[in-house]
Amino acid sequence: MNIVGINPGMVATERMIRHLEAKAERTLQDKAKWREFVDDLPFGHAAEPKEVANVVTFMASDRASYVSVAIVSIDGGFSARPR
Repeated sequence: MNIVGINPGMVATERMIRHLEAKAERTLQDKAKWREFVDDLPFGHAAEPKEVANVVTFMASDRASYVSVAIVSIDGGFSARPR
């Protein structure tokens, strides 16, 4: 039995982008905070939905048949960065 969890970080969906753009338009401070957050991401950008889908597809395939009891972080290294 395979037990696998997927733990995506920030994913650049259309809804998330619209929300963040609307928030950033309200104040320059919000825009600066968003830029600071993105700059702090090890890969320098939020995940694209396809990047998350690729991992899910792999984990659901026979190629991951020996993977068990795993939580896969798809966060571009965010959870592994030094704090």
